[in-house]
Amino acid sequence: MRLTEFKTFRDAVLPLEPLTLLIGRNSSGKSNALDGLDVLSRLAEGEEIRDALDGRRRDTGAVRGGLEGCPPHGSHTFTLGCTVSTPWGAPAHLDVTVQVAPDVRILSERLTGPTYSGNKTLYETVEPRSDSGDIGIRWYRGKSGRRPHLPLRWDRLLATQLMTRLPATTDAEREVIEVAEVVLGALRGVFHLDPVPHLMRQYVPARDAELRRSAENLSASVRRIAEQSPAEFDRLVSGLRRVAEHPISEVRTTRSDLGDVMLVVDEGAGGPTPARELSDGMLRFLAVATALLTGRHGVDIGKEPGTEPSLTLVVEELENGLHPSQASLLLELLREASARAGTQTLATTHSPALLSALTGSEHPGVVVCDRDCDSGSSRPQRLTDVDGYATVMAEGRLGDVVTRGLLPTRREERDYTEFDRLLGIG
Repeated sequence: MRLTEFKTFRDAVLPLEPLTLLIGRNSSGKSNALDGLDVLSRLAEGEEIRDALDGRRRDTGAVRGGLEGCPPHGSHTFTLGCTVSTPWGAPAHLDVTVQVAPDVRILSERLTGPTYSGNKTLYETVEPRSDSGDIGIRWYRGKSGRRPHLPLRWDRLLATQLMTRLPATTDAEREVIEVAEVVLGALRGVFHLDPVPHLMRQYVPARDAELRRSAENLSASVRRIAEQSPAEFDRLVSGLRRVAEHPISEVRTTRSDLGDVMLVVDEGAGGPTPARELSDGMLRFLAVATALLTGRHGVDIGKEPGTEPSLTLVVEELENGLHPSQASLLLELLREASARAGTQTLATTHSPALLSALTGSEHPGVVVCDRDCDSGSSRPQRLTDVDGYATVMAEGRLGDVVTRGLLPTRREERDYTEFDRLLGIG
């Protein structure tokens, strides 16, 4: 993902592996980076920009800070981009600039990607007319000559309009649409899990089984896993037993007179405990574990008919509500989910125990976020690219290094005056 001009980021790139952990001090920009991915995902749904980012027609509400919170301070525009792998080998690249005031509109948008003739600019915007609510694009046609002009609405992502507006009368035009569909599919597959324990304590309709962002329908999701995927359900119960302080004999659901369901954890001698009485930590673990175990088929993401949806599962503060001793369990679930085809996981964490449980081969998936003291800009950087990484890792495990503040986040200016004097230099 390219955070070209977004909130605290300028000309930054967030590298994503199958398993990515984002670390850094408070206010370093971790949440802002996740917001950038959330914005792209919302725009890919095809809603009007303001509706998508202010959450006017969404159960999930607004993106953090809303539309006006997306540009950097002092600016009225923001620019984001992403690179997406495609079935044709070469990746596709989408970049978009959005103006939030005085009018909300696309200022520019560009898609490049593979064709039978090599990588091409598949479409790009032309200068908009000030007296119109449209913005034009010129697109790839597979032959030389002046490319035609197509007016599109400037109040929503242009890629989402191609399927109904581009003629698609030639192979080249169909290539444009196919690449756009792949990019949009990847963005629509972003699922930002933000469990809200107090919402999980109610009866929910049994049919509402695809886990939502807030995990408010956790009971229905767990019930479906128990009925349709016994192996996954056994893993879920096994994990819960490792998390709980007390023995757990059974996990099940109970029905209300109206047919709605609620999760129940049977603690043996302690008796059954319904979801409304479970701890925040236990409910949060169940939500995260459910999403990780079921993957793209168990969460509420767009699933186009005839396609195999991808999933990028995003969890902020992954370890919230869990004891540090459970870090290895979380990591096991993350590894399993990330190993599935078409699945990525991205999480922020402050857990030294979780970081210390990583193997050295997983360190390239750790991204360090920090803020420049002078400009205030955030910068994401692979852990393995951080200056002094090899030296500080000789001091111990990653969690210990981070806890002791030994990990440098930027190249520091050093004063070599005394060293030079001893060598007789200068």
